Amino acid sequence: MTVPAASVRYRFARFELQPDERRLLANSEAVHLGPHAFDLLVALVDRAGHLVTKDELLAQVWGKVVVEENTLQAHVSALRKVLGPEVITTVSGRGYRFTLDVAREACAMASARAPMHNLPQPLTSFIGRDREIAEVRQWLATTRLLTLSGAGGCGKTRLALQVAGTLLDRHPDGVWFVELAPLGDPSLVAQAVARALGMAEESGQDLLETLAQWLASRQLLLLLDNAEHLLDACARLADTLLRRCARLSLLVTSRERLGIEGELTYRVPSLSVPQARPDAPGEEVLSCEAARLFIDRARLQRPGFEVTARDAAALASICRRLDGIALAIELAAPRVRVMSMEELSRRLDDRFGMLTGGSRTALPRHRTLRSLVDWSHELLGEAEKAVFRRVSVFAGGWTLQAAERVCSSENVDRAGVLDLLTSLADKNLVLTETLGDDTRFSLLETMRHYAQDRLRESGEDAPVRDRHVDFFLEMAGRLLDPRQTDSELQAKLLRLDQEHDNVRAALAWCETAPARSVKGLGLAGQLHWFWRMRGHYGEGRGWIARLLAIAPDAERGDAHASAFHAAGALAYLQGDYAAAEARHREAFGIWSQLGHRRGIVRSLISLGSIANSRGELSAARGLYQNALSIAREIDDRRSISMGLHCLGMVAHDAGDYAAAQALLEECVAVSRDIGAWRAALALSVLGEVRHAQGDLEAARDLLLDALEGHRALWDRPGIAKTLVGLATVAHDGGDISSAKSRLREALDIMPTGDALSHAAWLDAFAGLSLAFTNATCAARLWGCTQRLREDVGSPMSTPDRARHDRLMAAARRTLHDDAAFDLAWNEGRSWALDEAVRYALNL
Repeated sequence: MTVPAASVRYRFARFELQPDERRLLANSEAVHLGPHAFDLLVALVDRAGHLVTKDELLAQVWGKVVVEENTLQAHVSALRKVLGPEVITTVSGRGYRFTLDVAREACAMASARAPMHNLPQPLTSFIGRDREIAEVRQWLATTRLLTLSGAGGCGKTRLALQVAGTLLDRHPDGVWFVELAPLGDPSLVAQAVARALGMAEESGQDLLETLAQWLASRQLLLLLDNAEHLLDACARLADTLLRRCARLSLLVTSRERLGIEGELTYRVPSLSVPQARPDAPGEEVLSCEAARLFIDRARLQRPGFEVTARDAAALASICRRLDGIALAIELAAPRVRVMSMEELSRRLDDRFGMLTGGSRTALPRHRTLRSLVDWSHELLGEAEKAVFRRVSVFAGGWTLQAAERVCSSENVDRAGVLDLLTSLADKNLVLTETLGDDTRFSLLETMRHYAQDRLRESGEDAPVRDRHVDFFLEMAGRLLDPRQTDSELQAKLLRLDQEHDNVRAALAWCETAPARSVKGLGLAGQLHWFWRMRGHYGEGRGWIARLLAIAPDAERGDAHASAFHAAGALAYLQGDYAAAEARHREAFGIWSQLGHRRGIVRSLISLGSIANSRGELSAARGLYQNALSIAREIDDRRSISMGLHCLGMVAHDAGDYAAAQALLEECVAVSRDIGAWRAALALSVLGEVRHAQGDLEAARDLLLDALEGHRALWDRPGIAKTLVGLATVAHDGGDISSAKSRLREALDIMPTGDALSHAAWLDAFAGLSLAFTNATCAARLWGCTQRLREDVGSPMSTPDRARHDRLMAAARRTLHDDAAFDLAWNEGRSWALDEAVRYALNL
C-alpha cells in the first residue's frame, strides 16, 4: 500500500522541519511502510521529546482493534530503518520517544545522500540517441514545457527517462515521474501527480489548487508520461501549474502535443536505420542505432548471438522494414531464438502476426505490434480513421491534391481533408516533408500495413484504389502531354519521379481485374516517355505485357494503341526488334481504324527506325518520308522534327554526309522552338556526321551541346549515348585520358536493359584498348559486341562500320598473327555482357 505521505508532511509543518527534511519523511514509502506506521509516526511526532507509552500508541493507532505488542514493535523497527535508530528511542521498556533534533540531523544527512527522484531503474541498456539527448537537454534549459511527440513505440519514454536522469542537479526539489498510461479517467490526472509527489488530497480543497500551492515555492521537473489519451486534462493541469509555479518545468511524452501556450514540441525520430544499398558494408549496418538495439536485445535471448557478414543485409532489411521503431525491433529480436535473420526478414510481411512476444509486465499495448498501433488508432475520430486507412493506398508519399481526390467521399468532405491530415500529422501517424515549394505526406511502412488492413476490413478498398488510379491516370496525361515544350516536360518528369511508386501501385491494382486493365493500358501509354527517359525499359514492358494479357479485345481503342506503341518503343531500345515491330504494327492498325493521324505518324517513324537498325535503309527512308508528309499536313512540329531527324540518320548511315547535315540542321532549327532535348537528339547525330567528315572540333562542340540538352531532362539513354560519342571523338583526337573518363561516366548512367548502348560502349572501349597497344583485349571486346549485335539483329551503320574495320585492321597488324586475333575474338564472343564490362573496366 502506498503511504499517505502528504498528511505526514503537513502535520510535521508545525515542528518547522526544513523542506528537504520533510521531503525525506514524505517519501519514506521507498521502504513500503504501511498506513499504521505513518499513524504511529504522527503520534510520536505530536509528542516529540516526550515518552509515549505502548498502551497510548496502541490505542491511538489501532483504536479498538486488538493487536499484539510485537506488531507495534515491528512498525517501530520499520520506522527506525527509515529515520535511523537514534530518532525513535525505547524508554525503560514502557514506550518510545521521538527526538526532534536527532531526526532533523538524520534527515539532513539522508537528504544529502539520496537524489530526489522516483525515476524507475531501467532493466535493459539504453542504445544511441546521443543527438536527441543533447537537443532535449538544451531545450529544457530554455523552455518550461517540452513535449516529446512521436509515433507509438519510437522510444519517447526511454529518451525522457534518460534525459531526466541527467537533470537531477538542475532541480533541487527533484525530478518526478508520473505514469499516465494506466489511467482511463481524466479526473485522475491531478491525483496521479500528487501520488508521485507523495501528496494526498486535503479535505475541502481542490487537489489541483493544493498542487499549485505546494509547487509554487519549489524548483522541480515533472515528467508526465503517455499523455495522448488524456490531452485535455493534462493541458489544463500544465497550464494551471506553469502559470502559478514559476520554477516548475514539465517534460511530457505524448503521441500528440498538448496544444497550449508556451509549449515546445520535439518530435522523437525513429532510430537510425541502414541505407537501402545492397552493397552497404557490414560495419555501416552495425553502426546504426536500430541494428545496435536489435543485437543488444537478441543477445538477451541468445548470449552468443553475432551478426555475420552474410546476416548484415538481412539485419539491414529488418531495421528498415520496421522503420527503426524501437518497440518493433525489441519485439522482433526474440525471434532469433528459433529462426535465422533471413527468415525473420522475409516473414515481416506478416509483421503484426509475427511481433507478439512482448514482456508480460509491459503495458498491454506494448506486448504486440498490433496493440501498439491499435492504441493510437482508437484515439482517432471516425473521419480521421477514414482518411488514415484511405491514404494507405499511396506508395512513396502523396500530395494534398492527391489526398483530396482519393480520400474524399460521402463521409469525408474534400474541404476537410487538409484539417484531417494535419490532425493525423499532429498525432504522428502521418509524416510531412517540404520539398521546395511542395509538401508531401507519407506513412511509415508499419503504419501503412496496419492502415491497409483497416481499409480491407472497411470494404472501401476497391473504390479508394479506383480513385487512386483515376488521379494518376489524369496526372500522367497532364504531365506527359507530347504537345508541351521540353522546358515544361522537364519539371513534370521530376514530379513523376516523385510519384513513381504511386504509378506502380496504380498499375498493380489495374492488373487485378480485366475491367480495370484498360485504364492501366492508358496509364502505361502515358508513361512511355517517362520510362524511356529514365531507362526503365524492362519494367515498362513487363507492366504492359501483363495488362494486355487480361485486357478485353472488344475494348481495343486509343488506350490499347498507346500501350502497344510504348511497348514497341521500349522493346526497340532493348534491341528486341521482332517484338518492337509486332507491337508497333498493332498500334498502327488501331490508330488507322480510329483515324488518329498523330498516332499513325508515331507508328510510321517507329517502324522506320526498326528498318534502319536492321540496315534496311531504303525501307526506312520511305516510312520516314511518309510520316514527315502527314506531320506537315497536321502541323505537328514535334513529329516534323522527329521525321527530319530520322531522315538525317538514314543519310548518315548511308554515308551521304551532305544530305545528312542539311536535314539535321533543319531539324535543329525546327526543334529550338520545342525545346533543348528535342534539339539535342538532332545535335547528337549531327556531331556524328561532323566526326565522320573528319572535323573533330565541330563534332565535339555539337556533342557537348547535345549533352547539355539530354541532361536538362535527365535523359539517361541520351546522356550515355552522347558520352560514348564524345569518348570516340576524344580517342580519335589522341586524348586517351579524356576518352576513358567519358566512357566510365557513360557506364554509370547507362540503363541496364539498353543492350545496343552497351554494345556501342564496348566498341568504344575496344578502340581505347587498342590505343594502349593491347590488340588482344580489343579483339575480345569486339567479339562480344559482334555477338550482342547479332542477338538483337542490329548491324552497324555505314560510318561506324568503316571506323570499326579500320581499327580492326590496325589490331591485326599490331598482333602480326591472324590466328591470335581470331582466338581472342572467339573468346570474347562467349562472354556475357556483364563479364565483358568488368573486363573492360580492368584494362
